[in-house]
Amino acid sequence: MSEAAPHFPIHAWRPALRLLAAGAQVLSVANLLFLVGRFVLDTFEGEESMTPVRAGIQLVGFSLFPTCLTWLLRRASKATLEVGPERLVLTLREARFEVPRESIASVHPWRLPLPGAGVVLRMKSGRFFTHHLEVPSPLPLLAALGAVSPTAAVAAQHPHSLFGQARYEGRRKYWDSWVLKFGLFPLLPTGIMFRAHQYITFGGPFGQYRMFGLASYLKTFAGYWLLFTTSLVLYAGLWRILSEVLAFALTWLMPARARGVRQSVEWLCRLVYYVGIPAILALRFLS
Repeated sequence: MSEAAPHFPIHAWRPALRLLAAGAQVLSVANLLFLVGRFVLDTFEGEESMTPVRAGIQLVGFSLFPTCLTWLLRRASKATLEVGPERLVLTLREARFEVPRESIASVHPWRLPLPGAGVVLRMKSGRFFTHHLEVPSPLPLLAALGAVSPTAAVAAQHPHSLFGQARYEGRRKYWDSWVLKFGLFPLLPTGIMFRAHQYITFGGPFGQYRMFGLASYLKTFAGYWLLFTTSLVLYAGLWRILSEVLAFALTWLMPARARGVRQSVEWLCRLVYYVGIPAILALRFLS
């Protein structure tokens, strides 16, 4: 096979493992929506049935762990697809598949883009290829597969392919980094509210430390950190879910504008998070 044959990093899923990863994603989202709904109900009812500690434990158990499971499954499914002049070569960690081009009847996008955007190969035997191929950037692969089957061009215009490509191009490593969003940024509201609490309750930034010691001081700080980190994860998660639903719907309605739609919803999420949270804090002190 020619060395110039294009290679594409993909995830090659067995159907059962793909279903497991998709189920983990659904569980993570459902749990986040449940927690948001519980906090909203508590606000209207004036109760506190969901404490920050309980919410944090449930968030870790039913959202973070499923997310980690999906990440681990993705790592295990890493593969490379080489589109050559005579055959496709799928290379996994433990196996290698060579698929003659003439044995491929058609290329189809996944009916549901979970756990991401992907394609499936239908063979001339009538069966699907053993692995479902998740492609972070679908359009270049589908363009390469255009010589294999004319259905690849149709799949490239499908809303699911355009949605996946726009999502791949729309993310920014810095602004969308988990370390920044949920590691560093929560320290801003935590520090502000913790310092305000120290002045109001103990008369100075280290009043609690002088009166009750370092352990009490750090315990109070940890409580504020847990409260705001959990709250920001729920806040960002809710906006992410709403934006993904909106982007998915608009991509179906306006496939040609998929890239613009994605850029708009990504910046909306960044603005309501990185600008909205400081604004909410400022309003609280000014009101």
